[in-house]
Amino acid sequence: MRAFHGDRGVTLAETMIAVLIALIGVFSLGSVVFQSTATTQNQGTEVTRATIYTQDKLEKLLSLNFGNCAQSASLQPADCNTTGITASGWTQGLLAGGALSPVQLACPSSGASVGYVDYLDANGIQLAGTSCSALAGIPVSYVRMWQITDLASTGGPTIKNVTVAVYSQNAIGSVGGKPIIIVTSLFSNPN
Repeated sequence: MRAFHGDRGVTLAETMIAVLIALIGVFSLGSVVFQSTATTQNQGTEVTRATIYTQDKLEKLLSLNFGNCAQSASLQPADCNTTGITASGWTQGLLAGGALSPVQLACPSSGASVGYVDYLDANGIQLAGTSCSALAGIPVSYVRMWQITDLASTGGPTIKNVTVAVYSQNAIGSVGGKPIIIVTSLFSNPN
């Protein structure tokens, strides 16, 4: 019997090379799946923490004495300061102002964010000091910024719109200064 040239089979070497290429592909795909699972888990943890820190700040702002903390900053008592920085100009209480962006990675010495930003460590503990320079060199994991807006009165009580944004320095994909959570609440004088 004569074998035709086209009826040749696959050699052992060709089979082993094909199996090796297939294994490399499968292991590469497995590492991509593992990485995406870890990223999703990390992002979920960061969003959960940021939500807790946002709610914490919102509750703190809403617990302030409306009468004392909505008056001129120079007349407000020290307990109207929720920033953790005790320097002059940081007690804003419930006064309209603040900004939600751009994120203030360093403690601002001027601008709309003074008195409307605070910093948290990796455990969610608010960093405190007598000035911005007291916070220098301390690792910051979360930045909370808030904005208070006075809404037009309709003849009823004064209404304030309070919006809090939290930025995570540890979240994957947080590049570009986007907050990972924003919460808004309306607040009126309970008296």
